[in-house]
Amino acid sequence: MSAPQSTSSAAARFAAGATLVAAAAMAANVLAYGLRLGGNWLLDTDENGALGALIALLTVATVLQVGTQTVAAVRTAKGTSDPDRLVTTGIRLSVATSAVLVLASPVLAAVLHLPSVWPAVALAAAVGPLNAAGIHLGLLQGAERFGRLAILTGVVAVGRSGGGLIGLVLGRSAFWTLLGVAVGGALALVAAYALSRPVRQASGVGSPRIGEVLGACSAMLAMLALVNADLLLARAVLPAEVSGEYAVGAILTNAAYWAPQVVAVVALPRLAQGQRRALLVSGLVVATTGLIGVLATVVAGDLAVRVAGKGEYAGLADEVWLFAAAGAGWALVNLFLTARIAAGYRWVAAPLWAAAAVEAVAVLTWRPYSLTHTAVVALATAVGSVLVAVVLLRVGSAAAHRVAEPATLAG
Repeated sequence: MSAPQSTSSAAARFAAGATLVAAAAMAANVLAYGLRLGGNWLLDTDENGALGALIALLTVATVLQVGTQTVAAVRTAKGTSDPDRLVTTGIRLSVATSAVLVLASPVLAAVLHLPSVWPAVALAAAVGPLNAAGIHLGLLQGAERFGRLAILTGVVAVGRSGGGLIGLVLGRSAFWTLLGVAVGGALALVAAYALSRPVRQASGVGSPRIGEVLGACSAMLAMLALVNADLLLARAVLPAEVSGEYAVGAILTNAAYWAPQVVAVVALPRLAQGQRRALLVSGLVVATTGLIGVLATVVAGDLAVRVAGKGEYAGLADEVWLFAAAGAGWALVNLFLTARIAAGYRWVAAPLWAAAAVEAVAVLTWRPYSLTHTAVVALATAVGSVLVAVVLLRVGSAAAHRVAEPATLAG
């Protein structure tokens, strides 16, 4: 096979893998939305409020899944870890997280006004297997086994949200819903072991540092906080009806943020191997996707508002592009964050937490409080974070080049 044919074949496999992973991620988001919608339909107000709070905690607690997946993917792509040691590390961290939640269950029950500690205990049981599955997702991602990665992504989503829906229908309570998530997560973990077996049979040496995993988790948690910080701030400073309107715009922020996430997932193994072209191409794809989304909201703002909310939010149409632009900015930040993690940089979360602090101060001090002011601050924070991320990548790349140059001359 000639070089052009080989390149074309590799590109085709890459595109097919990206499509499969994107489809699986979309299905996972639909299932997650279905679980929340099921709670709205089947539970009374108090029980649904408890379920919403527990699902929010589940989202935060399973940031470990994303962190371990990222570290496992990077180390697998570089061949710098024994796969079995990666799995062991994932299990230990998952068990530790669940144990902390079990110990905290009386406090959670009191703070969230739960009827007993059992819903909180069920949450702890659900978190364990879901987090443990992260290592297996990372093994497949790092090995560029995108077909298996897509299947496992779907299986974990079905276990998490599908199991939750079954528990919800059977028990009509937050406890039964989280118990369903726990059972579904355990079954998904069994499938994860089977799907990652070919990668786990590969040779490798070394094991990840706990600090390395926690650093990745901190970065992912910071991204989650940044994408949603403006919504929380809007709730704090704006009248209830205006914050409700802001929440509709925030849906578009999240849509613009999550839409190109598959690009970072598929590009990470190449980024870990130091392929600079992968970052350039990925950045162009994410930026183009974001630009298309922003232009769509400028041209069809009324339609975007009707899709995201209801007719009563029509007044938001003129500002809706601000939300789409912020989400597009955060998508670029996430890609650059992934590149820094893949390159082995430390303290990658620090600039993100600093950005969150700056955003909070700006929103709270810019009077009078308004929807537009809050949205502008969110967009400015996203744009500023993109610029900082680009500078950090360029500085890091230049430093790496200076280190490599003497070594090359010495050789």
